[in-house]
Amino acid sequence: MRRPSIDDDSRRDGLPDVESLFRDLSTMLANQAGSVDSVKAVQLAAELIPHSEHCGITLLRPNARPRTIAATDELPEAVDSLQYRLHQGPCLDAADSAAVVHADDLALDRRWPQFSDRVVDETGVRSMLSLRLGVRGSNRAGINFYATEPTAFDELDLRVGSILATFAALAVEGELHERDTANLEAALRTNRQIGTAVGILMATEKVTEDNAFQLLRQASNHLNRKLVDIAEQVHLTGRLPGPPRR
Repeated sequence: MRRPSIDDDSRRDGLPDVESLFRDLSTMLANQAGSVDSVKAVQLAAELIPHSEHCGITLLRPNARPRTIAATDELPEAVDSLQYRLHQGPCLDAADSAAVVHADDLALDRRWPQFSDRVVDETGVRSMLSLRLGVRGSNRAGINFYATEPTAFDELDLRVGSILATFAALAVEGELHERDTANLEAALRTNRQIGTAVGILMATEKVTEDNAFQLLRQASNHLNRKLVDIAEQVHLTGRLPGPPRR
């Protein structure tokens, strides 16, 4: 991985290149459609955070398991997977409640005893910096930085990370919107297919709308197939599928 371009003078002076940092982020994180790519976001973040070696984004959605939706490589996914299984760790705390979670040395940190003991042995990660992302609604997310050296992250890492978190949040929001839109469109297509099949059965079987829908459900249960698959076959053939021939 290419090392960060922030030099020693920038470290001493704080953040003299804030303007160029925002300009680079705006240019590099926007794709052709004008949205923000979470994979580009974590790749750029890992390069710009002075002491980060790896980066990933954790997403928590209602009634769903935590997921790492973007990572620079396999290490963040390994670390995050361990947190998800044990239900403890910096990524989860940052995404769920705390705005910033900083672990100087996981070999000594006892805030997450099960996680800390295993992550050092299994991945070699010693330092972590996690920041909550400002996503809307009931979704929660965090951007996480990892290093194999203890006490790796300092105040400059935190300040640059806070800037990067704004763009990472845009990436998460954009992908959630695309995913929810795709799910809504799929649901609408399914409803249209079922509605068409109900109309066909009403005409061919001379039954009411409710009875036609019940015929679809009965065929779905009897054949152990999805309701939308039965509806699609009715749409194509004009009749309910029968049981498979022996």
